[in-house]
Amino acid sequence: MTDQPTIAQQEPRPGLFSRIINVFFTPSKTFASLIQKPDWITPLIVTLLLMTAFMIFLNDVIQSEQAAATRDAIMKSTRIADSQKEEIAEQQIKMMKNFWFVGVIIGYVAAVALYFLAGLGLWIAGNIILGKGPKYLQALSVYGYAMLIDILAMIIKIPLMVKNQTIRMDTGLGILVSKEESRSALYSFLSSFDLFTFWELALLTIGLAMLYKASKGKTAGMVFALWFIIVLIKVGFTALGKLFS
Repeated sequence: MTDQPTIAQQEPRPGLFSRIINVFFTPSKTFASLIQKPDWITPLIVTLLLMTAFMIFLNDVIQSEQAAATRDAIMKSTRIADSQKEEIAEQQIKMMKNFWFVGVIIGYVAAVALYFLAGLGLWIAGNIILGKGPKYLQALSVYGYAMLIDILAMIIKIPLMVKNQTIRMDTGLGILVSKEESRSALYSFLSSFDLFTFWELALLTIGLAMLYKASKGKTAGMVFALWFIIVLIKVGFTALGKLFS
């Protein structure tokens, strides 16, 4: 009797729902699937849907907080005569409300652009630091699925924001800064040190290490260095905005 040849059974690719669930509990399964067959579109669609929900449920809260911040900045200004402050504040708030829809459209465009640019940045950095080989869409898919941590954070935070009528909901060091300093460079810096952010960075480390076949230590060094550079840039823009306002 001759032996029958054994045929290796390839493990079936996880479905969409399984990939999303696994990224929170067994991320290596999701990333292995994405390396085999990239899926960058799902995280982008989920992000845009969540942005829509955010605007629907928190539209009034966002406009109210922006109006209050605008009025506060004008009232504290030493370059505007006291007799004109109220009138200018009303004009600025009215203009802001009239162009609200334009701002929303710009927000969507910016979110899509940043999604592809972030993936591109990781891909370029990975090729330089970790070694060439992976394709852009593979790196973009790893980034997109790691970013689902932000989606989870917002799903948790949106009901609390609606209940408390505020868009500020800290899950990190930002809680140490008072509400009055919510637009300060200090708050911008401290709020970057967030539980969900570190979870996302950990997932990026796992996914990129698998993608580039690099050590997790070296990959983590790259990921956290890039994140810290982005934090400094964000803090710089916040400080400049505060200065010019």
